[in-house]
Amino acid sequence: MEIPDQLRPELLSLGAALQQRVPNPFLGLISSGPFSGAEVTRGQLLREFPQYGNVTNFRPTSASSIYHAMQLRVQKDFSGGASFLLAYTAGKLIDDSAGVGVGGLDSGHQNAFFRRAERAVSPQDVSQRMVFSYAYDLPFGPKRRWGSAWPRALNLIAGNWQVNGIATLATGVPLPITAPNTSGSFSALLRPNVTGNAALAGERSTNTRLAQWFNTAVFTQPAPFTFGNAPRTLPNVRAPGERNLDFSLFKELPFGENRRVEFRAEFFNLTNTPNFGVPGLSLGAGNFGVIGSQANAPRQIQFGLKLYL
Repeated sequence: MEIPDQLRPELLSLGAALQQRVPNPFLGLISSGPFSGAEVTRGQLLREFPQYGNVTNFRPTSASSIYHAMQLRVQKDFSGGASFLLAYTAGKLIDDSAGVGVGGLDSGHQNAFFRRAERAVSPQDVSQRMVFSYAYDLPFGPKRRWGSAWPRALNLIAGNWQVNGIATLATGVPLPITAPNTSGSFSALLRPNVTGNAALAGERSTNTRLAQWFNTAVFTQPAPFTFGNAPRTLPNVRAPGERNLDFSLFKELPFGENRRVEFRAEFFNLTNTPNFGVPGLSLGAGNFGVIGSQANAPRQIQFGLKLYL
C-alpha cells in the first residue's frame, strides 16, 4: 500500500520539531476530529495532504518485478494400470512491491521516495516447489495381471484396488522484518537496523528452531527520525516450507450389468507432518523470531461410498 502523503526524507532532519504543536490553519474549516483544534503538529502540516490523517493508494499499479525460473515436467499417461505426473519449479522473483504476499506477508514501503531500496526477493517468492501425483491399479482381480480366476469371496476382499497420492515439497517465503515506527515520516512501516547475519547455522532441534527461527540479536531499533538499514526481506532466512502427502485407496465392487459401488478411503496429510507458521516479525514484540502456529491441518481421514448405476 503506497503512502502518497509521507514526509519527504530531508524533512526528518527537523527531528523533534516535527512533533511540536503549532497553530492550526484549518481551525474553523474542519469541525470535528483531530484537526479541528487550535493546534496540530508541524509534521502533519508538512505532509502533501495536511488536512487528512492518511491518504493511501490501495494496491497501486506502480511495481517493478522480474522472474526467472526453470520448470521440469515428467508425465506418464495412464497405461499398464499406472500414471504419474512430476512437476518441479526452481525460480526467483524479485520486485519492489508485492501488494499481498504468500500467507498475507506484505512488506510495504519504508521510504516511498526511494523505491530502489525496496528492491529485494519478493515476499511471494517460493524458490523451489515439487509436486508428484500418481494413480496405480493394483494388479489383483478380474481383468488384471493376477487374480482373474479368484473365487468371488477373495476378489471382494483383495481385488480391484487402486492407490493414489499427491506429494508436495516447497520452500518457504522470505521474511520482512519491521520495527516500531519512530521515523516520524508517516511511512507505512519502519525496518530495523541489521548488523550481522540473521541466519542461524548448525543442527538444532525442532523446539530450539521454533523458539528462535532466526538470530534476533542482529536487529536493533533505528534512532528516532531515521530509517532502518535492513532490506525489505531477509536474503537468507525464509519461513518454514511445505511438506505434505495425501493418499487414497479406491476399490470397485461391480454388481449386475455395468453397475458398481466404489469404496474410498482418503487420507489428507497422511504422515501427520506439521507445517509451521511464520515467525514473529516485529522487533520488540514478545514473539519476535518465535514460531507459535501451525500452517496446515493435522491428519484427516474420510471414507465414502459412491454408487454407479
